[in-house]
Amino acid sequence: MIPLSSPEELKSAQEQFRVQFPKADHYPYAFRFEGLSRSSDDGEPSGTGGRALLSLLEQHELDCCLLMVARYFGGTKLGIPRLRRAFVAAGEDAIGKASLYIRKECYAYHLEISYSLYASLEKNQSRYQYELIDTSFDVNVSTTLNCFDRIDDVWEKLGISKEILPSPNISLTLMEANL
Repeated sequence: MIPLSSPEELKSAQEQFRVQFPKADHYPYAFRFEGLSRSSDDGEPSGTGGRALLSLLEQHELDCCLLMVARYFGGTKLGIPRLRRAFVAAGEDAIGKASLYIRKECYAYHLEISYSLYASLEKNQSRYQYELIDTSFDVNVSTTLNCFDRIDDVWEKLGISKEILPSPNISLTLMEANL
């Protein structure tokens, strides 16, 4: 199971999977991303691989991911019911072992601040659950504060006046789910 940030990542994720398992005979898959879904049996009998994997994604309410199976033909034909059960078992196993992610808004505040204020921000990172990145030191300190929750009510405690606070850049990012 492979998390995806956008539907455009589908092809490269499939290629990476095929490189990881180069000797497989078939690579059936299912993909879901915000209402868009696709599946393929990749040469297996119709409905045995891709549709079964897509059904698993729907049952588990998983989105923004690719579920792909590498199948090696061992010389014995399983028949459609056993082949479908084999794909479902492989898919369930992959889902059970996967790290699950959620898409969450990330707020990035670019700050130009004094050294003393930077020291206060650096000290309080774990307390208020934010991260300082891309920091450079000159006359003032230039840094970006990233956080997953808006911390508007905390600014004054940190010594930053709301009047000088810039609007954050907001982006969606994948974050490992704590289940």
